[in-house]
This record gives sequence, C-alpha cells and structure tokens, in this order.
Amino acid sequence: MNAQIVVGVGNIYAAESLFMSGIHPNRAANRVSLKRLTELVSMIKMVLQKAILAGGSSLKDFTGSDGKPGYFQQELLVYGRQNLPCVQCETPLKNLIIGQRASVYCPHCQK
Repeated sequence: MNAQIVVGVGNIYAAESLFMSGIHPNRAANRVSLKRLTELVSMIKMVLQKAILAGGSSLKDFTGSDGKPGYFQQELLVYGRQNLPCVQCETPLKNLIIGQRASVYCPHCQK
C-alpha cells in the first residue's frame, strides 16, 4: 500500500486486511478489481477498529499511552504466523518481502 495515498496502515494491519480481502500482497493495485478494492477498504476499517478496541498490537515492548500493552496480536490471522496453517484452508502461510517489508499470506486464499 502506498503511504502517500493511505496513511496509518502498517505491516500488521495491511497483511491482515489483504488476507481478509483475499488479495495477494504482491498484486499491483491497478490489477485489483473495484469489488475487491471496496472490500479491502472495508477490511482495513474493520481491522483498525478491532485493533484500537484491543489497545493495538504489542510486539516486543509497545505499550499504549496508559502503559498497558495492546492485545490485538492475539487475534492475528496471518501476521507473524509464517509456516503455520491458514485459519481458513490449513495451507502453510508464506512470508514475502516486498520493498524491504515483510508480508505473510496464504498462497491458496490470496490470489
């Protein structure tokens, strides 16, 4: 995702949103249908809302302004789960490096 167009969607939330939308992380934006893009926007909003309600994602030493860790990482479907089975189809999840950033995806569910 281009941060000049969509700001605030980091690796964790992008990987989760792309998975929930069935979009392969390496697919060029101009090759995604309007229907899938609309679904992606909905999934980004949903993932961010769920993450906010859970206090964010505490990976390593992150804490919120209240000093408490976030708990959204307990709900992650793909991020940080490379080589584990997909929650939908049980295919092993794969890790992909795109422009120095890692993205985990399901090769079966994300075309």
